[in-house]
Amino acid sequence: MSTSYGDKESKEYLYSVLNVPVTASANEIRERYRALSVIFHPDKQRNDRTKDAAAMEFLELQKAYEVLSDPFLREVYDFLGEDGLKHSWPPELRSKSVDQIRAHLRQWKIDRSQEVLDRLIRPRGIVTCGIDASTLFSRGDDLDCDSRDFLSRLHGILVSQFAIRHSVTKVLNQKTNFRLTSRLGLGHAHDLLNRDNIMGTIRYQFSPRLVTEATVHLLDPHLVVAKASYEDNENTLNFHMNFIPAFWNIFPPHTTISFSRRLFRHASTVGSVGWIYSPIGMGTLEVDIHSPQPFDFSSPEDYVHYTDRMDADFANRPGSVSGFGVGLQAWSYGFRLSGLHSCIKTEWTIWFLELSLSLKASLELGFRGLVYLVTATWRGTSDAISISFGVSAEGLIMRFELEYLHQKWILPVILSRARNQILELFSAVVPSTALVLGYHFVLKPRRRRQRALYFRNAERLFKEENSAIRRQLDNTTELLSETAKRHVQSERSRGGLVILSAAYGPECKNVAIDVTVPVQALVHNSQVYVPGHRTKAGIQGFYDPAPTSPKSLRVRYLFRDRPHYAEIPDYVPIVLPMRDHLVK
Repeated sequence: MSTSYGDKESKEYLYSVLNVPVTASANEIRERYRALSVIFHPDKQRNDRTKDAAAMEFLELQKAYEVLSDPFLREVYDFLGEDGLKHSWPPELRSKSVDQIRAHLRQWKIDRSQEVLDRLIRPRGIVTCGIDASTLFSRGDDLDCDSRDFLSRLHGILVSQFAIRHSVTKVLNQKTNFRLTSRLGLGHAHDLLNRDNIMGTIRYQFSPRLVTEATVHLLDPHLVVAKASYEDNENTLNFHMNFIPAFWNIFPPHTTISFSRRLFRHASTVGSVGWIYSPIGMGTLEVDIHSPQPFDFSSPEDYVHYTDRMDADFANRPGSVSGFGVGLQAWSYGFRLSGLHSCIKTEWTIWFLELSLSLKASLELGFRGLVYLVTATWRGTSDAISISFGVSAEGLIMRFELEYLHQKWILPVILSRARNQILELFSAVVPSTALVLGYHFVLKPRRRRQRALYFRNAERLFKEENSAIRRQLDNTTELLSETAKRHVQSERSRGGLVILSAAYGPECKNVAIDVTVPVQALVHNSQVYVPGHRTKAGIQGFYDPAPTSPKSLRVRYLFRDRPHYAEIPDYVPIVLPMRDHLVK
């Protein structure tokens, strides 16, 4: 039965361990395992020389039987081999049909192969196709007399820009990687950084804080780009320089230096200043202040902000019903000094983390007038969709972006070269309507499915009879029962505080736990007080039935023989009795 490692990776290796065909039934597998176990069981060996070999063979038999006797694991092994057994599969997958399981495994295999390819060469691609549709929406008096009919306007639409950029990256060692980039396209011929070329880039990380990068354009004009970045907990310093070695003495390098610093110890506000030097134009000075602020309305204790909630996996937590409960908003203010391009600017961004949706609005006011841009972006695990509209130096534009597996397609469309209020309104209404429809028919149902799946899993774990937590909870409740009975008798005799029922858990009542006895045990002199700003899961007789989910304590009680009801969020203090709890 001794086999090389390569044989173990075969999808039929475990079948060969038991010496059964891949079509063997469950009974055939069980009988074969029993027969071989009698031969190789360590307790059956009388010869010390063969006992170790028998133990190894017996372990192989056990592993093979454990996999092949389990219908789900056997399906995984038959489809994915040894790699599939190393993966931690979601428990709810076992309850699905064979076809559903195979579809899930097939998709996992595709995703796995894509991950392997991405780690190997990190392919990245960008295709940009700019469309100038200004003739289609221009006013009649802006066109020639012969160009005012619809067909003439339609023929006036043209491709103003087309570019393809692709790169692959090879990791040479832990600190160094090499990237090869090619670019081919039309438009921006005057821009040296975006001309058709082949670029080679070496990136070296001296330390976790200091990174350098050098890029050489292999075709004319042989531009060289050098970058360096230093970052610590409080400061960030970036240096960027590009130059043509042959013209070093004539044209000094185009240089950019920027510095950012966290302004306050207990806040995330960051101030930054940047200076750009250009040998063929005026220098540019930019100053910005950026202030992000997380929010969490998915739980009633809104005033408690926990930074670690921003890093939660929202596919594995219920979150809010609407999906707008948890996120991050950021404001940015600043100015730019650069001759006629000088302006003051502001930007507001909000991320709805549960929906993987972000909205951004930027505004600039300078000598050339008002410039604004509004962008909505949805980003999934391997894909993203973005739509923007606004007024730029080129006119009224609408921009579409689609990304899948790090391949991006960009479609900027110029709608008008001149200001047109009606067209601007139309360009705002169309993407806004698309966003609302996308939320209603795609994002919101997706969020509801995630919540339903979370509560189903929590309910399944909650109902496991052999759970050590449940046994500990029952034992604790039994220890508190005598104290609770004495409190009930004492409170009833004087018309005090009597807990009729109490449940602790999330909004899904099937997951809530009964804490009537523990709460009654907390009664003292017809009062209950538990401080807030901390979870109630630590109270004796309580535990967290649904981690990361907002929870509350729901209590029905009598006070002075009158019924009361309270629903108290997890991080809010428990104060009983209260007049507001009286049931009218």
